Amino acid sequence: MKKTVVGALLSVPILFSCTHSNDVSYVDDNPKVIEIGENVSKKLLKTLKEELVKAISKSPYEAIEVCNKKALQLTKKVEEEVDHGIEIKRTSLKYRNPLNKPDKYEKEALIKFENTTKEGKNLKHLIQKVNENGKTYYRYYKPLKIQNVCLMCHGEPSKMDKQLLAKIKSLYPNDKATGYNLGDFRGVIRVSIPEEMVK
Repeated sequence: MKKTVVGALLSVPILFSCTHSNDVSYVDDNPKVIEIGENVSKKLLKTLKEELVKAISKSPYEAIEVCNKKALQLTKKVEEEVDHGIEIKRTSLKYRNPLNKPDKYEKEALIKFENTTKEGKNLKHLIQKVNENGKTYYRYYKPLKIQNVCLMCHGEPSKMDKQLLAKIKSLYPNDKATGYNLGDFRGVIRVSIPEEMVK
């Protein structure tokens, strides 16, 4: 009984932040936001995958270099190509690069995805409508799942190559992004879309 009460009390701040925020609301469906969000997400995934496949064909260490030195640059490149004020970011509650740390809105979305996954449900996307600094925009979130190739660098540390793990630790001393299994929810691609693009 005591554990139940404590659990209920601990969940109150999360529920409050997700449902009573004045500057963010959740949109059930918006075809234009979904279309833009999906197209941009797929473009980024294709770009990153091509670089990773090329790197992995040489060695796993090359793949780490891509993530360490090129991933953010490639994300920026795709952002510039789609233009129109759209912003893109990959983020997770268990991030590796501190630059991918979620902000408050992203954290809310990530918690929603994680809770839905734990319930055995499949959430295809989330859309937030955000009012911030006098501007309104939509945030489209596309979930990412762990695939076989991901386990090489994001799997259970005890099953990973020791030299590879040491390299990751040297690049990211505060790494949170290991301990995953195949099919686990990894994080999201967040696409921010100015409101005027959706009208």
